[in-house]
Amino acid sequence: MKRGLLALLAGFFFLALSGPAFAADDVKFACSHHGPDLMRLTLKLEDKGDPQVIVIEGKGTSGTQWFVTINNKPAESGNGGADGDTIKVRKGDTIIWVLTGANHGVAFAKKSAAEAMLDLKAGATLKLEDLSTDLTSCPWKNFGDALWGIKKMDAVKGGGTIIMVTGTVK
Repeated sequence: MKRGLLALLAGFFFLALSGPAFAADDVKFACSHHGPDLMRLTLKLEDKGDPQVIVIEGKGTSGTQWFVTINNKPAESGNGGADGDTIKVRKGDTIIWVLTGANHGVAFAKKSAAEAMLDLKAGATLKLEDLSTDLTSCPWKNFGDALWGIKKMDAVKGGGTIIMVTGTVK
């Protein structure tokens, strides 16, 4: 009996070591001005592939979707190219949320999920903060229970790019 139990435990230990080292929850986010019913995407960790650079841009031409590029190419529908998509991310990916027009911000649905998947930093003069006292409507409450991110902000007059948040996938 003891031998069988030890073999079973050894098997579980082997499986635990041979599987993915870390399984993060998906990370939902939306524009803190236009979301959560618009401008919402999800990050999902996948096991394979080389690191990529993902830029998630809030433009002045749209309050209904983020514009996503992956390695300088427009994201395809189903992988960030359309509102509501899930973007497949990999360990080592760099993700940059930028503002190039109008009013936008970034609201993560659950702070702990965002911090578990990503090493995040706010842009130069910005700060990541609790948004649950600012985003209090029923749609926001249904979107997430620990809203966190960058408040709505205005684009730079005359153009330019503001880096709202940068992150590296852990």
